[in-house]
Amino acid sequence: MSQSNSEKIYKTLQSFKRKRITLNELSSICSDTDSLSEQITALVQHGVLVPVRSSGTNGNHKTPLYMRYTIHIEDKNDISQNDIYELHPILSASGYLLRNRTQFINNREFLCRLSEWLIQHKGNEMMSRRERSFSIFGDEKALDNHLRLLRSIGISGEDLYYYETPEQCFSDYIPLRKSKMTLLICENKDIWFNIRKLMYESGACYLFDVSIDGVIFGQGNDITGKGKLCSYSRYLGADEIFFLYCGDIDRAGFDIFKRLCKEADELQISLFIPAYQKMLELSSDLYLPDSDDERFIMPDMTDILPFFSDEEQRRIRQILQDNKRLPQEILSYPVLADNMR
Repeated sequence: MSQSNSEKIYKTLQSFKRKRITLNELSSICSDTDSLSEQITALVQHGVLVPVRSSGTNGNHKTPLYMRYTIHIEDKNDISQNDIYELHPILSASGYLLRNRTQFINNREFLCRLSEWLIQHKGNEMMSRRERSFSIFGDEKALDNHLRLLRSIGISGEDLYYYETPEQCFSDYIPLRKSKMTLLICENKDIWFNIRKLMYESGACYLFDVSIDGVIFGQGNDITGKGKLCSYSRYLGADEIFFLYCGDIDRAGFDIFKRLCKEADELQISLFIPAYQKMLELSSDLYLPDSDDERFIMPDMTDILPFFSDEEQRRIRQILQDNKRLPQEILSYPVLADNMR
């Protein structure tokens, strides 16, 4: 959505006489009807429009739009310049938030937490974007959800000491194929990339004092596909492969592991317990985010919990019961680097 179109729509909504507006009325406001969906989606993302879900959608399966929206615009004059100047200087330097105070209103909690981190942070240790996001917000996706705002302010990955993991990369890294191997399956991309990086750059082959011969990116649910891991194992041509699995500590993560074991029951697959123990240790004083998995599947943990101490079992049960999420991203690059040799 162009800046001019955005400003025109926003100004029209500011003076709109009702708190609710119909899709037809929005269509008449938007000067470029070809990008109507894009413009409305952007306004929803910025909190200016809130869908009235009971109104139903327009029936477009590709880009569904609701038939009515609530207009949510606060008076920018209620926000003092001092509120913005109290943020870390890097957040106010460009002047973007002063010119667009609604962005400050709609993202106040995010900006204030980021400001606190910028003020308190010392050191220059780099980690992936999602790892940095979890270290700042306790939510590995918070930075992902505010990338447009950060670009508008002029904040880069270098400012927040994070790097981007590649979108397209090999699914595994095995430096030397052997007749007998132990391979670590990682549910998420960042931890797989970092272990691969450490193995490649330093020749490390022990993680948490456990010998590994390679690391595989499981791509979440993808690893559980029918015959996928079994056919991959046959492709490697080894006499014996022992698979270790490491994923998020939440209902979905353990459910993936259970389904993988069932799908590939001919293979030797075990949880990589030391990694889970380290995740629990690092999160002991953290408030964990809610899980975004809405299937409400509670995995059977009877054959998993005995591998953990009584206190670790209590923590895991509590996380699952409260439907919280402890993501792998807590095992950031610095943590892995300190525990690989």
